[in-house]
Amino acid sequence: MNATRGTLVRLAALVAPALACNLDKGPIAPRAPLPADQVAATGSSFTCDVDGATWEGDPDAAVLHDLAPNGVMRVAFNYNNRNNAARDPITGALSGPGIDMSCKLAQGTHAQFVAIAYLGVPPLLAGLANGDWDAAFAFDQTLEPPGITAAIPHIGVDNTYLVRGDAPFQKVADVDAPGVRISVAQGSSPDIYLSRTLTYATLERTQATPQALDLLGTGQVDAFAGGRGPQVIAFIACCGGRLLPDNFLIANLAMVVPDTAVGHSGAGLQYINEFVDWAKTSGLVQLAIDRAKQGGTHVTPPLSPEQRLVFLQHHVTRLVTTGVLNDGQGNALAVKLQGAVEKLADDETEAAMSKLGAFINQVEAFRDAGILSDAQSASLLTIARDVAARSTDRLALTGGAR
Repeated sequence: MNATRGTLVRLAALVAPALACNLDKGPIAPRAPLPADQVAATGSSFTCDVDGATWEGDPDAAVLHDLAPNGVMRVAFNYNNRNNAARDPITGALSGPGIDMSCKLAQGTHAQFVAIAYLGVPPLLAGLANGDWDAAFAFDQTLEPPGITAAIPHIGVDNTYLVRGDAPFQKVADVDAPGVRISVAQGSSPDIYLSRTLTYATLERTQATPQALDLLGTGQVDAFAGGRGPQVIAFIACCGGRLLPDNFLIANLAMVVPDTAVGHSGAGLQYINEFVDWAKTSGLVQLAIDRAKQGGTHVTPPLSPEQRLVFLQHHVTRLVTTGVLNDGQGNALAVKLQGAVEKLADDETEAAMSKLGAFINQVEAFRDAGILSDAQSASLLTIARDVAARSTDRLALTGGAR
């Protein structure tokens, strides 16, 4: 951890000033940090102040081994991407969607949470190699490098080109031409994607977004590749330019964990997948997007009903493993979920929803009997009820069961 602290101090010193106008839109109002024992050794403070529903994940020993092996969840953030986190240039405090989600995740995991901040993907991956974090908010799940595994995505981010006002480009395809130079933050989703797909144009990589925008502002490149967020809008207001109307990439951002082959059972990833599904369904992800005021982003669509019911199956197993439910109570829930999964596999949606309805009724009965707490039952019911509602709506649109 000492090595990480030194790395971050050096990175902070390397951050070049933004253009004449402040691309960070000024310092964020100071927010009261968590107690010292809940702040990373890197000095990355944050505040858990997001409202909304409460997640209760009922972690078992396997989950805690993966996500909080030392009793603390060490979550890394690439704060060059404000859809993960933003860092106050004065106080160093972190805020943003990743912070809001991590606060809820830690609350339901009953583990302390420390935030480790990295300026860009390359130092974040160096932290992975050093074993400095247990989970991270980074980049598009389909662009992951070796050494990590992505959870299901939670935020979709539009990526396009920012060009000068007098540039001839009218659409994304126009930019990939001989002699065109494009600036991009190194290791970002646009960098990884364009490195694989460009035919003629060349990339000019910088440490972070402000430097990439600076290259456009000084005429050293013809276009900047990135999102449509506040930094780009501030650049346009300050220095001119225009965003192309279409996108070259919609980056589906996801939490990532170290590969299961490196001392991880996979239980932590399963747990995060269920949490992310809950976070999207409960409205937490949309709330986090709204709080960040980050343009060009949206909540990613839900997975298939079958996949979402598997998340609930894992949760029921944890409830038995941790002793919240006895074997008989766990089996009463597991049988109903398995029946719903099997009926869906046979394309018998109405019958599957009948099984899921029985699961919902059983969870409510356990809650009313005091076997499950309100938070425990709500965490299961949020997903189950949404699956049922969406499936019922699909049945109505298609004219009934098959």
